[in-house]
Amino acid sequence: MGLRSKLLLVALSILALPWAGWQFVREMETLLRQGQEQALLASADALARSVAVRPGGLPAAGDSGFVHLLDFAPRLDGDVADWRVAAGSALAFGSPRPWMRVLAGRANERLHLWISVDDASAQRGDAHWPADLAFDRLELRLLGRGGVLSLRLANASPGELRVAGDDGLPPSVRVEGAWREREGGYELELALPQDFSVRALGLRVQDADGLGQVRVAGTLDGDGGIRPLPLHGFLGALEPVLQALAPEGMRVRVTDREGWVLARAGEVRADPSEEDILPWRRGLYRALLFRDVTAVADEPAQARRLVRAEVARAVAGSPAVAWRRDPAGARLLLSASVPLEVAGQVRGAVLVERSNSEVLLLTDQAFSRLLGVSLVAFLASGGVILLFATRLGQRIRRLRDAAERALDREGRVTPFPRTTARDEVGDLSRSFARLLDQVSAYTDYLRSLSGKLSHELNTPLAIVRSSLDNLDHEPLEPQARIVLARARDGVERMGNLVRTMSEVTRIEHAIDAAEAEDLDLRTLLQDCADAYRVLLAPRELRLELPAGPLPLRAAPDLLVQALDKLVDNARGFTPETGWVRLSAAREEHGVRITLANQGPLLPDAMRGRLFDSLVSLREKNQRAEGAAHLGFGLYVVRLVADLHRGHAEAGNLPGGGGVEFVLHLRGMPSGL
Repeated sequence: MGLRSKLLLVALSILALPWAGWQFVREMETLLRQGQEQALLASADALARSVAVRPGGLPAAGDSGFVHLLDFAPRLDGDVADWRVAAGSALAFGSPRPWMRVLAGRANERLHLWISVDDASAQRGDAHWPADLAFDRLELRLLGRGGVLSLRLANASPGELRVAGDDGLPPSVRVEGAWREREGGYELELALPQDFSVRALGLRVQDADGLGQVRVAGTLDGDGGIRPLPLHGFLGALEPVLQALAPEGMRVRVTDREGWVLARAGEVRADPSEEDILPWRRGLYRALLFRDVTAVADEPAQARRLVRAEVARAVAGSPAVAWRRDPAGARLLLSASVPLEVAGQVRGAVLVERSNSEVLLLTDQAFSRLLGVSLVAFLASGGVILLFATRLGQRIRRLRDAAERALDREGRVTPFPRTTARDEVGDLSRSFARLLDQVSAYTDYLRSLSGKLSHELNTPLAIVRSSLDNLDHEPLEPQARIVLARARDGVERMGNLVRTMSEVTRIEHAIDAAEAEDLDLRTLLQDCADAYRVLLAPRELRLELPAGPLPLRAAPDLLVQALDKLVDNARGFTPETGWVRLSAAREEHGVRITLANQGPLLPDAMRGRLFDSLVSLREKNQRAEGAAHLGFGLYVVRLVADLHRGHAEAGNLPGGGGVEFVLHLRGMPSGL
């Protein structure tokens, strides 16, 4: 995280003021909500008491069945699809799992029944057959104003429904219907006459399996007899009463214990002033203030069933409230549900809903004032801190950039800018400058050290070498001869070291005075390869060059010395049965020379330091063979690559069988 970001983060502490104000707004909104809840519960309770005074048509205290209000008279074909009522809402009977379902509906003042029975063993018969025979049939007990009507329903085959009375004779009323066979059972659909009003329905289905076993299901009492089940449905006569009692701008619905709507009145109307709230504020309230309020789509105005938690709690005997918001905005909807009790027994529930515009408007006013004050304070303090952080960040970035440019590619120290500022950043800048001055002086000393050492050591080495030559002509014991040979070997190694350091110094001076010429790199590499084959024998040298010339402006002598160092390095690490590959290719800004060899891989930690001075990976036994290796070879390669406006890099081969050294050369400038 940057310094400016940290300072801005500290500036955010001033948000404690609007946060405290926001908490006050939330507390105020909570109190307003509680007041709205109590008021709406009181209105719902008053409506429930008014409805309970007129209990006619309300569901019975015990079990009862709901008669759906159908949009149109369905076709009597045994198929429930045209009822437009979910089959899952049917009454279910049978055990251990339900195997009979019943739906009741009313259309054009006629009662319609749809009955579905799961029956894997079809033992069909006719309704007019004697009752003591075992066959599949249904028995209905219809309780109306004219008394009890008993019907027997059974068909030997699909088609028009066969109906008979208890005595097997045609019934006293005309019943229309159809019997339909389906896989795993049968379905039947019937309609009663318009003038036959039914208050209760009893039914009993008998399923025979042909082996003397019979199972029964339906509205049965403890002795297996048919017990009439009271029916209730939509109460259109109750709607004018609700319309007169419902407060303006509220929606009232009366439901039975299963959530089926018995009557409805009114509609939820939003306060027009809600439109004054800006859309972005509505989104903010939805995200922060109303996070605990569930966003749900409102039910259709003509919803037939309400599946809500507050309605379920009211049916259980406890008043309940619920907050919702419409998904499209921040408008709050408050609903209150209370039990509908008659003579101490819950017959259903009364649900009252309204839009909670007052809470939104008061919250918006308080939030607007809080937002204005907080915004001014935050912008003022944040602007000052931002300007200070920007200025400080710029100074630190300039210091960082200067520190990154303090050393060039050759390790030379560049001038470090000094500042006169009297703060901590100024002190740090001056400390860096003093440190780099000391590093520059020490670096210059190290660069000239090899030349000084080679010059100073030449004379003592000549004296030691001449002394050994004189001793070689004296008569010595065999043991002394061995010691003399060891001393001469050590002097030779010291001489090699001095020559190596002298060579590096000479190359550095040669680079400073190098003259460029235009040459064909392909021809130069071809000539060098002939000499390298003899040097690398018995190792195999593979040469991969392009077919055409590779023009390059370069210093050929220095380029050959760099190649000599790479080949000597490859010879020291490649086994005698291994291979060395020299290749060249043209690239976007120049040419690329690659020398790869079979052998041990490069350590990851050393790849970035291989071309530094006095860095070597040769083992002690390798250093004991031939000339000493001080780590100047690849350093010379880097100097030559820099002279040709390129760079050197090293890495392992993709297959892991060796290493490769790559020179990317753009060529020397034309003025050299």
